[in-house]
Amino acid sequence: MGVRQRSFSDDALWGNEPEAPERRDPDELLEGLTEPQRRAVVQRGGPLLVVAGAGSGKTRVLTRRIAHILATGDARAFEIMAITFTNKAADEMRRRVVELVGEDAKSMWVSTFHSACLRMLRAHADVLGYERGFTIYDAGDAESAVERIMKELNLDTKRISPRSVSAKISAAKNEMLSAARFADAGSSDDPNHRRVAEIYALYEARLKLANAMDFDDLLLNAVAMLRQDPAVLDSYQRRFKYLLVDEFQDTNGVQNELVMMLAAQHRNLCVVGDSDQSIYRFRAADVRNILQFEARFPDADVILLEQNFRSTQTILDAANAVIAKNASRHAKNLFTDHGSGERIRLYRAGDEYDEGRWIATELRRARNEAGVEWNQMAVFYRTNAQSRVLEEEMLRAGIPYRVISGMRFYDRKEIKTALAYARLIVNPRDEASARRVINEPKRGIGEAAQAKLGVYAAENSLSFAEAAHYAAAAGLTAKALAGAEKFSFMLDELRAMANDLSPREMIDAIVRETGMGDALRAENSDEAYSRLENLGELASAAAQYDTLMDFVERMALVADSDQLDGGAGAISMMTLHVAKGLEFPLVVITGLEETIFPHRRALSDEAELEEERRLCYVGLTRAMRHLILTHAWSRTMWGQHADALPSRFLQEIPAELVHDLSTSLPTRRASFSRDEEGFVGRGTDFTAGKAFGAGTAPPVRSTGAENLGLAVGDRVVHDRFGAGVVNKVDGSGAHARATVTFDEYGTKQLVLAMTPLRRA
Repeated sequence: MGVRQRSFSDDALWGNEPEAPERRDPDELLEGLTEPQRRAVVQRGGPLLVVAGAGSGKTRVLTRRIAHILATGDARAFEIMAITFTNKAADEMRRRVVELVGEDAKSMWVSTFHSACLRMLRAHADVLGYERGFTIYDAGDAESAVERIMKELNLDTKRISPRSVSAKISAAKNEMLSAARFADAGSSDDPNHRRVAEIYALYEARLKLANAMDFDDLLLNAVAMLRQDPAVLDSYQRRFKYLLVDEFQDTNGVQNELVMMLAAQHRNLCVVGDSDQSIYRFRAADVRNILQFEARFPDADVILLEQNFRSTQTILDAANAVIAKNASRHAKNLFTDHGSGERIRLYRAGDEYDEGRWIATELRRARNEAGVEWNQMAVFYRTNAQSRVLEEEMLRAGIPYRVISGMRFYDRKEIKTALAYARLIVNPRDEASARRVINEPKRGIGEAAQAKLGVYAAENSLSFAEAAHYAAAAGLTAKALAGAEKFSFMLDELRAMANDLSPREMIDAIVRETGMGDALRAENSDEAYSRLENLGELASAAAQYDTLMDFVERMALVADSDQLDGGAGAISMMTLHVAKGLEFPLVVITGLEETIFPHRRALSDEAELEEERRLCYVGLTRAMRHLILTHAWSRTMWGQHADALPSRFLQEIPAELVHDLSTSLPTRRASFSRDEEGFVGRGTDFTAGKAFGAGTAPPVRSTGAENLGLAVGDRVVHDRFGAGVVNKVDGSGAHARATVTFDEYGTKQLVLAMTPLRRA
């Protein structure tokens, strides 16, 4: 991937200011606002925190506030900086303000963090020793640079993937750790940390030599530039009399520091956000930035926007009840004038297929009986892998759908690759499949080697895969020859297995024997684990078929029929993270089960659990009139049926708000187990027992760690994280929590009843 060259001409900081435009009546800008919104618009003289609940009109407040500042003459447009998180949001904000006060507003700085930093660096990059025409590396460029360095160091890129190293470097930059500080932050006994630190240092040196920055550098270097040159910092501080930041709960450490530096002189800083909607911890967002704003500015005005203009009161009461369980938040209670509305519909499915079929039926009923159009409906799920069954049931029911901000299940790379292996096992002469997988994962069989195999196959009337058996005769280099021989041997082994294994077992074998699974695990990123989950879901799909050929044929048909209308006349399907910022008259949230939602990673980490609860709150508050929740009593994971425990989030919604549609309940109690990390698992062992009551989950067995009587300073051992020391203990019984700093894995917040912990 090439390096993108960008040019940017910065306007002068001073001089050539436009003449003062004719001002609009400020009072007109307050019309139609609630009292808290009006106070947020007219506030002047110091820091302002606007805690904006879901659907409370925060964008309207931001744009009216900017327009009001201009209309009152408190600042000129070029003296205002507004920061958002997307270019789309920035363009929309600028457009709205221009509509309110005129063309003069176009001279405001309204941009994303990265764009604002780029603009400053283009003007002053020489402060850091860069030329102004520096290039910007995107994620692909950064990963390629890291890979080249690793090869020069003779490191095995299969054992440690360049992507995972690049991700660790990015995370370090988001924590404002230079290469030197990153090296000092790790243990001297940790060879992996030392290796990444060495790569980081070389990577930074290469960037500087190439007069290049990556996207993380735009933020980090902007802060460094302002720190290094007080005159430049002073010029920006004096220019921007008013600074406004949207979605402040999503800022990371570098972004927070940049905001504090720019606002230090005038202190007219307005941040708008909602701690209850902070759901991007995996992207380094730090909810503490908004939670600690008042501590940083004791004189700050705090205004709560609690009136919701989107949802019914029943939906809001459910969301309020769930999020109230979180400790780290600004307390508020959403209300609306839209009335109570209908109760939330809850369906308890037998399994994921029952869940998918019922959702399809319910969506068609809503369209026929309630007049809700397809494009007014959305289905949310926690992980991408869950979309597979839902997509199949929508196709079977003839319901048009589109997957938002992501590919359809069978279009994902890892799924296409695994299916190509399956097709090649069934049909050895499948050239398209052979070409797709011969170097996936990478085996050193590049384009030149593949071209030689293609020529040899044509000259000798062989299939492309057969030509790999004769790689030496085809004239391949030693590296490509070794890869081709390995590929051929692996295919022979898989074909032999196909005689004895079920389709599900064959998908497992493909993931294992081809190296796909090892490659993804070595990558060690959230995206890689998501892909592994998708492959597990493919194995679940294969479990429904008797032969591998049946499965391959069915998948071909699904792929062909997967071309239904993806435009406006379709329901929207997406993960809960993608749903943030959207709204729909009808929303379905699926898979409300422990270890799915909340995700299994959250069950022994209190901070992660609070983030999962915020994610649930975001999902609930996307619904305007109709909200439907579903869970399954059993679900197939990696082709294995297992019992599922209903999500704790369902229990946190008051019963009077819910219409339970279930007509039957399970008659067997699951034996829940724990895996090697101590997370609650869904066992496959059954014993006769009393049926679960509606809305009642079977009890989860405790690890007993809550009864250890732990105190600060005690040494403990975790089954996965190893040895550590207790820093804090809260609560008692099932609610007991502990903060433990582990020798190798850092600090974790643990729910003791769910944690495999013992005294050292």
